[in-house]
Amino acid sequence: MISGEWPAEDATVLRYGLRRLLLSLPIVVVCLGGGWTGLWFAFRDDGIGAGWIPLAMLMAMGVGGLILFVTRWRARRWVTAFDSTGFWWMRGKEAALIRWDSLAGAGMYWARTSHRAVFTVELCPHGKMDRDDPLLWKFVRDTEPLRPGLPRLRYRIDVGDSHKAYEKAFVRWAPELWFGRKEQPMSYPGHPDETGHRERTAERSDTVAHAPLVFDAVGIGDTVVVQRGMILVYRRLGVALALVALCGWAVWALVPEHGHGAGAVVRQVIAAVLLLSAGWALVMIARGARMDYGRRVTMDADGVHIVRRGRSVTLPWDSLAGVGIYEAPPLRTLELCPKDEIDRDDPLLWQWVRDTEPLRPGLPRLRHRVSIWPAGGRHAVAAGCRRWAPHIWFGGERMPSGYQGDRDRKGHRSRGRDTGGPVASPAPRRPADARPPHDLDDPGVTPAP
Repeated sequence: MISGEWPAEDATVLRYGLRRLLLSLPIVVVCLGGGWTGLWFAFRDDGIGAGWIPLAMLMAMGVGGLILFVTRWRARRWVTAFDSTGFWWMRGKEAALIRWDSLAGAGMYWARTSHRAVFTVELCPHGKMDRDDPLLWKFVRDTEPLRPGLPRLRYRIDVGDSHKAYEKAFVRWAPELWFGRKEQPMSYPGHPDETGHRERTAERSDTVAHAPLVFDAVGIGDTVVVQRGMILVYRRLGVALALVALCGWAVWALVPEHGHGAGAVVRQVIAAVLLLSAGWALVMIARGARMDYGRRVTMDADGVHIVRRGRSVTLPWDSLAGVGIYEAPPLRTLELCPKDEIDRDDPLLWQWVRDTEPLRPGLPRLRHRVSIWPAGGRHAVAAGCRRWAPHIWFGGERMPSGYQGDRDRKGHRSRGRDTGGPVASPAPRRPADARPPHDLDDPGVTPAP
């Protein structure tokens, strides 16, 4: 995988993901139609009856069609391109390049049965290749080399019914490498080495996990927004509405007006389980929305400001030993590492306190970890840290998944009970000459994109 490079303007661009999506639409429509037919028969006349086996097959077909559609839809932005440099594989904003001068040959293998045909592009390197490239590892195959003396590893990319377009592109951009089209047995495509990939990447996970992050240079105002709590509330509300609608439809379909027999009892039990599960999920969503409602986090020349429901607290820059950004997509967090011990039960800050390894020996283990939301605002947050706290800015790091940890809810409650009531907190920490936290509508505020 490379960064900062893209194909030339005259490149031949083939929309790999969009082509596969369009070609799969007839299959998706047939499968979803079968699934819907199965549902309709299953819930009419107050029972499934003796035909439950074919109906289950129809509904399974519908689930398969839905999975196929979702998979192809998520990959719709995958693109391949050819230019004078080499063959490009692009997935969103990420790109990988296989240079022509790294290849000993390029061609196409194909196999046909009575039901379907398989076409794959074969890219055969003349030297070592990175078999664990984040974008290309699924295309690596261990097979017979193109000719004696070449490596066994090669790239094999399934191009389906778009093979003619790929053949024309190779003939245009790399005619000296093109060895044509060759027929193969139907079993030739093989599978990626997923087990080996996991083992090899696990061995170097520490190195990869703590790779430095690169931030875009962006202009900022007098204040930068770190987190907008209301955006999270709106997202939770959307999830809750979708959950209520789906659960309501399922219960309506499962519980007939005049149900009877064992089938009706089973469906009523399933409906009750769905209602209980949905109720629990709604309670969790409401708790999260209550925590996020009315909260915003900003930073300026004085420090980091947290405001929630009319109460505010400030973490001045001079109280911190370090500030940086951690990332494990889709999560990005602002790391605020204090010089001294902090109040882990502050009413506004306790949910962001994490017990983790200190930034350097001699510093406390507790720190504040604030999620950056929307995630695109991390570039403005990094620019604000570099402007207002350059002496303690330690940059950004990519972290392993799950690094964020969880709030110490049980400990917070137990410490509150030990003190005989809600945990007390010192007065809001704000410098004497500090300005109040800015309103988000202030022209000087840099909102998260």
